[in-house]
Amino acid sequence: MAGKDKLDYNVVVQKLKELFHIDNLMLGGGGVLNWSFIQAGLCDEVSIVISPSADGSADAPSLFETKEGLSDDTPVSFSLKDVEAKEDGCVWLRYLVNYK
Repeated sequence: MAGKDKLDYNVVVQKLKELFHIDNLMLGGGGVLNWSFIQAGLCDEVSIVISPSADGSADAPSLFETKEGLSDDTPVSFSLKDVEAKEDGCVWLRYLVNYK
């Protein structure tokens, strides 16, 4: 469906555009999906909402996570695009992804 031996993220995006007319895609599947699309060079912006709460759980999901066979672990930097304080104490951070 999207690659012969392993998932080809470029083919995924191409098929979403051709078959479903999707021009913009929001990723919300978790750290592995987020990191895989960033490593494939297919993510132009990262949006993070920080809530004034925490649970300290060791099992809490991460924002970015590599998984063997799905993504590399090449470091990527971000440039701050916007910061917005919300009235409930949350902070919304928007970053551009810096590809070399």
